[in-house]
Amino acid sequence: MTPSTQRVELEEIREEIADLDTPQDRLAYLIELGQALPDLPERYQIEDFRVLGCQSMVWVVPNLGENRIDFIGSSDAPMVRGLVAILIAAYSGKSPSEILAFPIEDLFDELHLKAFLTPMRSNGLHSMVQRIQAIARGALEAPNAQKNQVANTVATKGTIGPVVQNSAPLEKACPLDPSGLNTPCGVPIATTPPKVLWADWAKLPAIPIEECRKDFPVLAATLPCGKPWVYLDNAASSQRPNSVLDSMDRVYKNHYANVHRSGHQLAAETTQAMENARRILAQWMQLESTDQVVFTPGTTAGINLVARSWGEANLRPGDEIVLTEMEHHSNIVPWQQLAQRTGAVIRWIEVLDDYTLDLTSLDRIFNPRTKLLSVTAVSNVLGTINPVRVLADAAHRVGAKVLVDAAQSAPHGKVTPAEWDADWVVFSGHKMLGPTGIGVLAGKRDILEAMPPFLGGGNMIKSVTKSGFEQADLPHRFEAGTAAIVEAIAMKPALEYLMRIGTEQILAQERRLTIRAIEGLNTIKNLKILGPSDVAAGKKTGIVSFVLPGVHADQIGQYLNASGIAIRVGHHCAMPLHQRFGLGVSARASFYFYNTESEVDAFVTAVERACQL
Repeated sequence: MTPSTQRVELEEIREEIADLDTPQDRLAYLIELGQALPDLPERYQIEDFRVLGCQSMVWVVPNLGENRIDFIGSSDAPMVRGLVAILIAAYSGKSPSEILAFPIEDLFDELHLKAFLTPMRSNGLHSMVQRIQAIARGALEAPNAQKNQVANTVATKGTIGPVVQNSAPLEKACPLDPSGLNTPCGVPIATTPPKVLWADWAKLPAIPIEECRKDFPVLAATLPCGKPWVYLDNAASSQRPNSVLDSMDRVYKNHYANVHRSGHQLAAETTQAMENARRILAQWMQLESTDQVVFTPGTTAGINLVARSWGEANLRPGDEIVLTEMEHHSNIVPWQQLAQRTGAVIRWIEVLDDYTLDLTSLDRIFNPRTKLLSVTAVSNVLGTINPVRVLADAAHRVGAKVLVDAAQSAPHGKVTPAEWDADWVVFSGHKMLGPTGIGVLAGKRDILEAMPPFLGGGNMIKSVTKSGFEQADLPHRFEAGTAAIVEAIAMKPALEYLMRIGTEQILAQERRLTIRAIEGLNTIKNLKILGPSDVAAGKKTGIVSFVLPGVHADQIGQYLNASGIAIRVGHHCAMPLHQRFGLGVSARASFYFYNTESEVDAFVTAVERACQL
């Protein structure tokens, strides 16, 4: 049987199967039904439309019309194509409410599907149903105002993935357009990757900042004397709320399995949870697609990925990489290694005596040889908030790409690559209430599409033969091997907690604490604070690094540790910055929204006493 241009109606399927007596006959009909399913255009055979939790590759594409949803779909397995045909016949043309109310289990019993499907195939079928029902729920929950903003055909992604949304009524069955530019339902297919419009997510109750400490078990930890610890090393790593800890525990106890591979239900649940985390991260960053969110082991890994993938493919001898003197080693060493491999040259934007970047040098530094600017949004030593958009515009004027290290920015406010016009943004989960070992690389889609995979192995391929391989679509081509699954899943509750506190509350609390700390430290004779002094004007985050001539930072750190106050001493992985100011090390306190004024006072008192030893 050759593919048809029309889908088979549900009543016809019922009648055909009713005449069949054996499981073998029904299986043969299912394969025949799949062979008759209209071919799905290749442009829809992408990750956005893939159904997770299926043993084979399955795509379901919803066409959203006026109070109805039509579906097209396919699979690379003939029998599964038959299952897709049944679901399309059952659900296509119905309203979202009708889809949710449809007795699909009764239909499966009527068609005797469960009698001959293997457990893996049954779980895959269940995943397809879940996907379609989730699409229907998303259509019901999507604001009408958002639907009206969509003209003709665009892709829309809410909590349920993308749909093709069309304001005109759809024909139930239309000829497949020979040009390949239309779907079987006559809906034009976009020739460029679809723009994603995000539906509002569920409104989560706000958390008053004065009530948040009870959610962090480690903040109740005490010294042997019963005195609580004061944790002021948040720039190195934040603490985690119960919602993050419980999320990880729940996955390990209830449904842990590897992702994007197995067809069983545990794998489907775990895969969906991981993709939900990717989705909320994309929404938070206001990206066009979840494909732009690549999970990495952290900021360092994300920078190295870009250096290895994009850098080695695009840099030549004499090309220039621009960095600043305030970068973390993670944003220096990978580029130095790349320069050694390619013959590129590194140029530096200097830090002025007021701890800000020398913006007057930009016209001199950026030139036609400049290929990349890699810059931190916030200094991990000075707390300086850099004018990223100004720097990015200067780089783009000469055709250079821009990578933003947002490791010290993401924990405190929204990271919006589009506002920076950044080509890539990287950050880590462990600095923003999430687990260690997980981070994000977000990039412009066209740039990511042009980048070759950095690591090879499982998950990053579509197919492998003895002669070569075909790389996977975004983002999986950059996620070789088994991911940090549970850690990625826990990014969702971490981000949700930050959103419930709110950016304004976080920044306001940090400003209060930082100003109080600076005022207290300024009373200590000869003590020098590193970083901008104008905290209230929004030029500095809650990082307070300082030095005292004649008193080694380690002495201060050890005394504070004995007093139950955790700060960091050393060069903070920023040796060039310390060298710029003639320093070897410094002491650093870094405040977060869960710290208190009494903790700041205890810190200042302890520093004062340490300096008197």
